[in-house]
Amino acid sequence: MDVRVHYRSAAGRAVVHEPALLRGVPLEDRVPLSEPHAYRGRRSILTHWFSTTSGLSVWCSSTALMDAAMLLDFDPGIACFQSGVAELHWCYEGRQGVVRPAFFARRLDGRRLIIPHRSPAGPEERVLRQAAAEAGWQISRLQVPEGVLCSSLRSAAHFREAGFGPAPWARRKLLDLFGTPRPMHEGAAASGLGLQAAGHIWHLLWTGALSFDRTLPLLPTSQIWTSTGSDSPEGDL
Repeated sequence: MDVRVHYRSAAGRAVVHEPALLRGVPLEDRVPLSEPHAYRGRRSILTHWFSTTSGLSVWCSSTALMDAAMLLDFDPGIACFQSGVAELHWCYEGRQGVVRPAFFARRLDGRRLIIPHRSPAGPEERVLRQAAAEAGWQISRLQVPEGVLCSSLRSAAHFREAGFGPAPWARRKLLDLFGTPRPMHEGAAASGLGLQAAGHIWHLLWTGALSFDRTLPLLPTSQIWTSTGSDSPEGDL
């Protein structure tokens, strides 16, 4: 099977290469091949997710993909991710096609992920496996948060930007307060940080410094607690 990867170079020029030539190439940092556009009759909602992980806007062709991007942004092990940055064009025994992965991502340990829209099958599975093996990518299943978890992440995501982060001394105070699980609103009141306390706490929940039960709705009355290792000098994650 002949597979070619269409993507943009670091200079933004459209290029085509064999997968083996993309080992170590940071596709997750590259500019998308093209931005999706709304059109008459489109069944999905075109939107984007602003990633605080990378500081980049991630174009999403549906609300489901936006929720998947939110989950990637919430994952402390993800260093960077982007959508629409590459296409896999394949040709085999007179047939040809294109596989457009949902996302490319890089984990903090350096592993690079290719995330397809759905569980691959048939020619698409063979294309993805061949390209991943040659380029050194790890195929990762697309995960879309649903139900209670999705609602909780959406609530915390409103406070994901750095402006909601507490000063170092306030962060230490909040982490100490929640060293023992307690309701969010009680910790906010006890902190002495006034109206800013709630925003700081939600931000720490988003960054993972504070934890919560993901099987229950995340509300001001929810029990939350300090995550293990959250007071490291590297930051909130």
